[in-house]
Amino acid sequence: MLEKDYKKVPIEDIEKEFNPSEKEPIKYGLGVRHVQAVLYFMCLALGYISRGHLGVTIVGMTMVDHDAHEPIPVTEAVIYENSTTIDTVTTTEGFIINKTIVDDLQDNITFTDNKTDVNWNVYRTYDWPKSIQEMVLGSFFLGYSIMMFPIGIVCQRWGGKIPLQIAMFVNGVVSFFTPWLVTWGGWKVLCVLRTMQGLSQAGLYPGILTLLANWVPVSERASLSSYVYTASAFGTVIAFQAAGILAFSRFGWPSTFWTTGIACFIGFILISLFGAATPKDHKSISEAEKNYIMGATSNSVETKSKVPWKLVGKSIPVWATITAHMGNAVCFVFFFMQVPTYVFAILKLNIRNSGLLSSLPYFASFFSSVGFGYLSDFLTNRKIMSIKNARRLFNSIACVVPSICLMSVAYTRDTFLAVICFVLFVMCHSAMHTGWMINYMDLSPNFSGALMACGNTVTNVVVLALPIIVSNIVTDVTNQHQWRITMFLMAGLTLTANVIFIIFMSAEVQPWNDSDGNTADNKTEYEVVEQESEKKKEIEDS
Repeated sequence: MLEKDYKKVPIEDIEKEFNPSEKEPIKYGLGVRHVQAVLYFMCLALGYISRGHLGVTIVGMTMVDHDAHEPIPVTEAVIYENSTTIDTVTTTEGFIINKTIVDDLQDNITFTDNKTDVNWNVYRTYDWPKSIQEMVLGSFFLGYSIMMFPIGIVCQRWGGKIPLQIAMFVNGVVSFFTPWLVTWGGWKVLCVLRTMQGLSQAGLYPGILTLLANWVPVSERASLSSYVYTASAFGTVIAFQAAGILAFSRFGWPSTFWTTGIACFIGFILISLFGAATPKDHKSISEAEKNYIMGATSNSVETKSKVPWKLVGKSIPVWATITAHMGNAVCFVFFFMQVPTYVFAILKLNIRNSGLLSSLPYFASFFSSVGFGYLSDFLTNRKIMSIKNARRLFNSIACVVPSICLMSVAYTRDTFLAVICFVLFVMCHSAMHTGWMINYMDLSPNFSGALMACGNTVTNVVVLALPIIVSNIVTDVTNQHQWRITMFLMAGLTLTANVIFIIFMSAEVQPWNDSDGNTADNKTEYEVVEQESEKKKEIEDS
């Protein structure tokens, strides 16, 4: 690994090193790196909007009674004894649809019988049973899982910008033409289109992580990274609220696809014009900021085409991070996939009656994620806490508090306490951005995208088994004891994963990160920079 990783804080030392004359102090405030962060935020938000809006849009597409072909009140939850089925309007990710949105859709959609000859009327509705709707909603994740590992290789060979461009362009084309293509081919074509979106979006997280490793100095790593990752919550809120507004506008549900497609096209243009894989590739960045990011000599983060898979597979810290990734994700997916059913069946609470309530956890997580990021940088930059302990602390917050919330929900029937648990769950879960997620960059800045892809692949495999586990335990959704067993099992998995992470994790750059196998004696990036500064001072004094 090259010597100059990142510049340490405080910035006075950097200014003396790169600008010894002190005539023109180097500025380390807002710069090109922040523009890049905004671009990554935009791409991730648009990705979540294009993947998430169908949970609302499909209501406008399919609100037809299968017997009478008339509108039905799909917003009422129907609970069946000794059954795991509830007739609710929830997406495959478990996000709740606002009742007001659905009511407005019923008042403004013209229902047609799609058993007639195919025509090109994009405003028609489709008589798809619940099983077909679930297949359509789940097809996105099929493509997402298939392409997750290969896209990590793309990030290593060509950098992180290209996967973002692919995601924006493919989602733009697919979204814009979906209303006409579905008119022609029905739900089967929609499944193919959603699978294509999943295939393209598999590169979002690995690509963004690769770009952040190149663009973000270690002293700003937690704060800027956490800011970018809040786009997932932001995009989710916008997806559901905007889809509801557009679906009952004069342009109908197809306008949701058209608007999303145009937005993704704009995202593609912006990331193509203003984005760059590394500071060296950016045409207008100042030398001062480039030195601040990369170091005085050259960039320490290199895009390598070959990943040392054997060494990665033998790395205990890597597996500890993947384990934390998996445990945290399982708890999160279970919460939003299954807890809505628990709320309807046990708490008798229809939280869809309030759009504010359904969006509140995401608004809260936006601010908590940014707060955790800045707190992490504050603690490490001020030497209050080491990087390793900071990663342990925030990962524990992301695992322990949500687990407690999950177990607490299993024992309460109080609506107010349940809502508090929901909000605390999502708020504290966002601490993962400065826990296991950023640890991929700590272990290997050069291969962080590939590591993220590996972690996502393993996690997706485990998540696919989650519905099977739950359905075998919860045979009656009105039985609180069965839910309690399942929730304690999920919390136990998450807590166990966190313990493994705490014991076996590392914040040191791994030897295989460098092509020569040398990483300055496995020092952290802060320690490497400090060691080099001390050597220079000794030389100057002598």
